Amino acid sequence: MARRKNQEEARGALLAAALAAVGTSGPDGLQIRDVARAANVTTGTVHYYFDDRATLLRAVHAAASDRFFAARLELATSIADGREKIEALIESGLPSAGGDPLVASLYRLAAYRASSAEHGELLGALHDKQVAVYAVALEAGVAQGVFAPIAPTLTIARHLVALEDAYGLHIVGGNRTLTRADAIELISAYARMATRCADIHRRDHEGAAL
Repeated sequence: MARRKNQEEARGALLAAALAAVGTSGPDGLQIRDVARAANVTTGTVHYYFDDRATLLRAVHAAASDRFFAARLELATSIADGREKIEALIESGLPSAGGDPLVASLYRLAAYRASSAEHGELLGALHDKQVAVYAVALEAGVAQGVFAPIAPTLTIARHLVALEDAYGLHIVGGNRTLTRADAIELISAYARMATRCADIHRRDHEGAAL
């Protein structure tokens, strides 16, 4: 059991190093030697866990997607008020300068989907999960009597995820005319209109990326 635990920890360290590399250089910039250097191991150790660069990249995408969804689900379920759920989801889904590279890495991986069917499937699965989390938050607001949706909650949830994805790509791409704070307010404005609730606002603090 100790050996298995050590192997899981070693694999996790390699995935963390690869995730950081993707967040900095993008999927095309991921190199086995750079991952090995960051994790302080040999390239042979990386190949022990991952056959090649493509295998490593798929594993990074899968692990990042699972971690991102789990973190957002935990965040949403920890908040009772539907308005605050929506606020927290909007902030947590956009990339942030510095800190955890997870969100930025996922946006970079999203742009990589065209070259790999497997990456496209991972992206599609994550999209559906994000829509489901938003839909649950919207339903909570309806049940609490604070939301009066102008459309089915699933439709609104899909629009929220689409806006999140679109603005996130601008942030990752370095669009200087659109800040993270701007993106949060723009998505919040749609959420206010779609739910007929004026009480959805950007929170006072800058939400850190999960």
